[in-house]
Amino acid sequence: MEDTKTAIDVTAPLAEEVAAPDVVAQEVVEKKTFGKRPMKTALIHFAIWVPLTAFIIALCINGKGKSGYEFAIVVYVFISLRLLAQHVSMSKLIYAPLGKASDMVFGWIPRTIPEKFQMPIAGGLYFIALVVCACALPTTENGTIPQRLQSIAGMIVMTLGLYATSANRKAVNWRTVVVGFILQLLIALFVLKTQAGVNIFDFLSKFIALFLEESKFGLEFVLGDTATNPFRFTFAVSVLPAILFFCSFITIVYYLGGMQYLVGKFAWLMVRLMDTSGAESVVAAASPFIGQGESALMVKPFVEFMTRSEIHASMVSGFATIAGSVLLAYVQFTGNSPQATSTILASCLMSMPGSLLVSKLRYPEEEESITKGYVKVPESEEKDANVLDAAAKGAAIGVQLALLIAGSLIAIIALYHCANDVVGWAFWMIQVNNWIDPTKSVSIELILSYLFYPFALCIGIAPESARKAGEFMATKMVVNEFVAYSSLSSIAFNNTITLPDGSHPLTGALDPRTTRLLTLALCGFANIGSIGIQLSIFGVIAPTRKKDYAELVLSAMITGTLSTWMSAAVAGALL
Repeated sequence: MEDTKTAIDVTAPLAEEVAAPDVVAQEVVEKKTFGKRPMKTALIHFAIWVPLTAFIIALCINGKGKSGYEFAIVVYVFISLRLLAQHVSMSKLIYAPLGKASDMVFGWIPRTIPEKFQMPIAGGLYFIALVVCACALPTTENGTIPQRLQSIAGMIVMTLGLYATSANRKAVNWRTVVVGFILQLLIALFVLKTQAGVNIFDFLSKFIALFLEESKFGLEFVLGDTATNPFRFTFAVSVLPAILFFCSFITIVYYLGGMQYLVGKFAWLMVRLMDTSGAESVVAAASPFIGQGESALMVKPFVEFMTRSEIHASMVSGFATIAGSVLLAYVQFTGNSPQATSTILASCLMSMPGSLLVSKLRYPEEEESITKGYVKVPESEEKDANVLDAAAKGAAIGVQLALLIAGSLIAIIALYHCANDVVGWAFWMIQVNNWIDPTKSVSIELILSYLFYPFALCIGIAPESARKAGEFMATKMVVNEFVAYSSLSSIAFNNTITLPDGSHPLTGALDPRTTRLLTLALCGFANIGSIGIQLSIFGVIAPTRKKDYAELVLSAMITGTLSTWMSAAVAGALL
């Protein structure tokens, strides 16, 4: 097995800092502790770090308490560690000492408590902590204590449902499940309930709204006054340019190595804490940034050798979240609401551990993974020449993505309305009208809303709003999340966007808690159309595994849906 690992190990030049410590010890060539880069490179990086440090010092003296203060500190620490990791061995100087310190503090647990009791105890403590938080936190318009307890009960129901339908209940790794729940809770607490988390994500929400506006400068140059005409505030004008802009931006970040570093750190953390394999952890960490399917390209050399459980987990990760390239579109749908934007960002972060915990409940690992216990982020096969080249290629990718989204929306929405007309005609023929609104025909989302009603209850939505919420959840799975968010937007955020088919949004009213939880529950790519996308991408990466992809993709789509609902339920227990 060790020979096999060496044979397929494709390592980026800067991948040492994302490798687990036990793998570093296996390297044939001893890595340097200091001086990993030439002196010239060190001086350049030092010249970058000095003004950044001066800015942070000035910020700490004069800018404390201002919007974005905490976010600037986080970015500074991230950049400093990124620069430092290129010149010293982080494994030897930081991770190894931290591991020893952790063993000194927590090492008594495995030595004192038998292994078979560790996860039951941890799970019990998690449940107690969740209930205490639900009961102790002050009630708000977003949630009362009974509503929070309803969300906790829903979490239990969905967990039991996944366990009951598990491919092999005896093989479930409860460490992955319990730690995944704990990480979700910690993320939700930080984002939703701590002052630092609220400040950081409030700033991010405003920053993203401002970031979204930047794309209009390019649009105005191309379209002139048409871009700012209020009567032409359509999906094509307001959303697609932001996708092009963000794709170009994220490609630059990838060229500079920031994306690989960030994804590698998240993946390393999940490997160490959740006991998942390196390949599936990288995919889970990358999915919120680059989206379904494409995230698997980050571990392309390993995909052909993945176990069926890893393939399932990788697909679930893609279905359970959204991509950074369309994040701005969803922000636009919510009317640039800071609360809604922070909720979407929280959902993206919670999906990292959440997708793995639900996947390992539904399809646990029964084989030996070749990336078990360590993380490697392979280097991209195609190098960008410079920052401008990266920006241009990102824009080209954005054009393809925008056209794909626009074309898919036109076709899928048109087909959906056609199917709705057929259903309405069939009920009209037998003299059955819409029993909720007699002025309308019976629709697919109306029928499916009763199927999704119990799941709306599970995430913590009040019974009187659950059926209406079920319509949005059904629309998201049957059509896609764009249409679902557009319908939700017109009701909750008073922000009507005309879709390519000219469809009319739903009308009605939703309470603040329902709106917040639906914003979380719709935040994922899990829909019928995405099945074809995932099969196509995975089929190109590793054609020899097409049979496995076809057998697992439907389960992965349903499990990915449950992952977003589980994140909504965790948040519902705290709101």
